[in-house]
Amino acid sequence: MKKQKLGLALAAVLLLTGCGGIEKMTETTVTVDDSGTVEELLLEDFSDETYKEKELAAQINELVEAYNKEAGSEAVSVKSMQVKDKKAKVLMEYQSVADYRGFNQIDFFAGTVKEAQKEGYTFASDFTDAEGKDVSRAGMPDGCEKQQAIIIREPMLVLVPGTIQYVSKNMKVVNKSQARLSADEGTDDESHVTTQAYGYVIYTDNN
Repeated sequence: MKKQKLGLALAAVLLLTGCGGIEKMTETTVTVDDSGTVEELLLEDFSDETYKEKELAAQINELVEAYNKEAGSEAVSVKSMQVKDKKAKVLMEYQSVADYRGFNQIDFFAGTVKEAQKEGYTFASDFTDAEGKDVSRAGMPDGCEKQQAIIIREPMLVLVPGTIQYVSKNMKVVNKSQARLSADEGTDDESHVTTQAYGYVIYTDNN
């Protein structure tokens, strides 16, 4: 299913559960744990009162059930959803990075830098460190191969289970565990589902 479909069906979302503090986020956020499970917190305006929360829930659940039937397992689940004060929240859980990609039909990576390189990610970007200082041009800094990476093309917040070391120039570090990829210039987060360039976050895990 396409991300746009979830956005339409979606205008509804989560309640507080989840790993790594994702329940505390106040914007759309993705995170991954050490086992490779991905969680995504989606937040959207839900001001159209003619669209019922139950109808929204039914649409999202239908999409999830269809994906799981094809996958042959409970690969994707809706952990919680709520509409409150004209705001919708949905917490999605994906059993693997592949399930996130498959369900949303959008590119996404989580794993080591070395694994990402083997999958064809080039890290062809200027990079800054966590303080915003320029550290490399047109390629990642040296010595990162064994570190962890999350790679996205959706304007959203990334919450890492560790400490951010470097990000691509198109991302902004919020704090030691959060970085944001904004929509491309001239677009907005809601009208543009993907960015032209990948957003790279390189971090050390908590282990």
